[in-house]
Amino acid sequence: MHRRLRLSRRSERGLKRTIDVVGSLNRCFRMAITKLPPAQLLALLQSAIEEAPPFEYQTALTNEEIRWLGRADALLDAANATPAIVAFRMARTALGSYSHSRANLLIPLHDAYSRMELLAPTSMRGSFIAGGDTWNGYAALVRLMQTDCDNMLVVDPYLNSSIFTDLAPHAAARVGLRCLAVKRAEYDPGLRASATKWESDPISARVRVEVRYSPPGALHDRLVIVDGREVWLISQSFKDIAKRSPASVSKFEGELASDKIEHYETLWQQGEAMTA
Repeated sequence: MHRRLRLSRRSERGLKRTIDVVGSLNRCFRMAITKLPPAQLLALLQSAIEEAPPFEYQTALTNEEIRWLGRADALLDAANATPAIVAFRMARTALGSYSHSRANLLIPLHDAYSRMELLAPTSMRGSFIAGGDTWNGYAALVRLMQTDCDNMLVVDPYLNSSIFTDLAPHAAARVGLRCLAVKRAEYDPGLRASATKWESDPISARVRVEVRYSPPGALHDRLVIVDGREVWLISQSFKDIAKRSPASVSKFEGELASDKIEHYETLWQQGEAMTA
């Protein structure tokens, strides 16, 4: 026969206080994330879909996979997509069992994405580009480049020479265009060659372009920061926008935007200059 564990009155009161505090924190967290605008939720959902780990069958979950599961659950909660939350949590529970399915984890995220897309104001929908619509994807980036400003910071861990050939000629930043990337063997030679060509051309007198490298793993976003005050999230790498899947360009607001600005300005200051 099982005996019930009896707690002292003091222990019961302490446990109740702990439960109340945790419950309060969870409610505050839910309230905070549900305030995200549809455009931002769309971008974050798209990013989660693209960055979904492999979830191999009969393999222990990695830290990356565990973090992704938590992030995806929070986004579904923020989207208030109840059926998708239920389906996602069932698929999460089934990981490692005979019902193990990576697809069943992703379907609820796609459902929530479609729901949020319908809820987005008409004025925002121009920021979302259908998969395969590379022209409008490129046009969305060009419109950002043409923003009248003093300084623009581009962050893309997969930046390649297209920043010089396709985008920098459209830049309107008076002081200059700063680009923060990760040094990759497949892109570094092209970036250096393009930078050399740019510096030798009269166009460099109109738009100054500087590239710096951050350590591998330091950059997790693709975004554009305008004059240290506006943050635009790009759901895919600049070179691949809308090639195979839907893409979005959305504006971060509030504290999250401030955190991004501070974080990437620090990384810029610490970055290694790419010499042409």
